[in-house]
Amino acid sequence: MKTPILETERLVLRSFKEEDATDVFECWESDPDVAKYMFWTSHNDIEKTREWIAFELGQIEKPDWYRFAIVLKDTNILIGTALIYYEEEVQCWEIGYNLGKKYWGKGYTTEAMKRVIEFATKELKLSQIVGRYAKENPASGNVMAKLGFIFEKDIPYECNNGTVMRQGIQCRLMIER
Repeated sequence: MKTPILETERLVLRSFKEEDATDVFECWESDPDVAKYMFWTSHNDIEKTREWIAFELGQIEKPDWYRFAIVLKDTNILIGTALIYYEEEVQCWEIGYNLGKKYWGKGYTTEAMKRVIEFATKELKLSQIVGRYAKENPASGNVMAKLGFIFEKDIPYECNNGTVMRQGIQCRLMIER
């Protein structure tokens, strides 16, 4: 299934486009604070961002990878990304997300991910979803709690392409049918 366009009250969730590279680079990919608790490292060259977008464009038709650009409805400003994909490591679908620092603390991540989970429940017919985050990132833990994820276990958590190891938490959302 092709990555669909989803909407919420304040947001549009859509596939990335080649022309998003500058906005992505400036909003979050070049910011080490955003990358601090992420698996990826921040980009110091927009070409790396263009390569990332090219990778994402290659995933659009895949049935196990749904990456959304999070765009503010009223201004059409790209503020972050939301993802749900099948993760072999945990043998389950997993969510991921990040926003540009300027947009933290405004409820956008929770709003976007609620809509992604609704899509996953209704369209993908998922019965459970995993979420993982670094313990040092309580804001991500708050998002998981608001989405209904329940603590499952402590885990090692790789950041910055495995160059930084942190303590992490794995949570699970059980979806009633």
